[in-house]
Amino acid sequence: MKQSVSTINVAEYQAHWLHNGDLSWRQSNCYVDLWIEVLHRLSLNPIASFAFTLAADFEGDQWTFFKVPLHDLFLLYGIDVQELNIWQSLLEHVSVQLSRNRLVLVEVDAFYLPDVHDTSYQQAHEKTTIGIHTLDIEERTLGYFHNSGYYTLQGADFDGIFQERALPPYVEFARFDYLNQKSDAELAAIALDLTKKYVARRPRQNPFIEYTQQFQEFFAAPPELEGFHKYAFATLRQYGSCYEYAAVFLKWLAEHDVPRWLVPAEHFEAISGTTQILMLKAARMAKTKKPFDYRALLASLQDHWDQAMDALLEG
Repeated sequence: MKQSVSTINVAEYQAHWLHNGDLSWRQSNCYVDLWIEVLHRLSLNPIASFAFTLAADFEGDQWTFFKVPLHDLFLLYGIDVQELNIWQSLLEHVSVQLSRNRLVLVEVDAFYLPDVHDTSYQQAHEKTTIGIHTLDIEERTLGYFHNSGYYTLQGADFDGIFQERALPPYVEFARFDYLNQKSDAELAAIALDLTKKYVARRPRQNPFIEYTQQFQEFFAAPPELEGFHKYAFATLRQYGSCYEYAAVFLKWLAEHDVPRWLVPAEHFEAISGTTQILMLKAARMAKTKKPFDYRALLASLQDHWDQAMDALLEG
């Protein structure tokens, strides 16, 4: 028997415009991208939830793995996300939650996800989060949100996703009992309050100061390309996409509040664009082992972050 989340319509699926290739970073991380698409399919505006990007920080060995705070999802949209305790088989729990019209978010092995056929599928075991929307146990098929789209899998991949593990995965479920379709004006009023709270939680010092030192240490001996890709995902890709989403959010907020939000947006855009250049040059260095002078790029990142925060604190 086929089970699905009836609240979310996936017919004639089209990704949100954030994922259509117009931005510098087509994807950010699996959790944020998943929620962008889920909110989009619910006819909700995901950009309103991006205030949290303003509090991103360098954590010593990574940049903040930015995720939409669950409190914000409920405040903005009435979506209630809870952790699911896996005390039976994962398949049983997913079936129960889908029968209650709940989306199930599961950490799975990308080895069994055909949508990542260019990278992990049948090639590498990597952790990622999917949102299970449709399940047919008899046919062994699954419909799921992942990254910037909606996909299906079946057969051996279905078995791989639901195989027993030594430890159960981390799982959440999303309830839509209190789903609330607010206007952009109503969302902006809430987002403005969240903006003030996240600006107050900004890093105590410019995170690019410490990151510059870490970057220099990591590239003192150019890594192999595989090592660079892991490093880039934990650092360059995270803060690059995070600050681009911060810019998108502030531009949206300026449309519904005051134009002054456009000033920090410009600086966050500059951080995002500069990081694209830095990542390309660093990738080339990892491949060719030929060093490049990255000091000006890193100094620019520091300067734009300071100016962005100064602009956010004005008024």
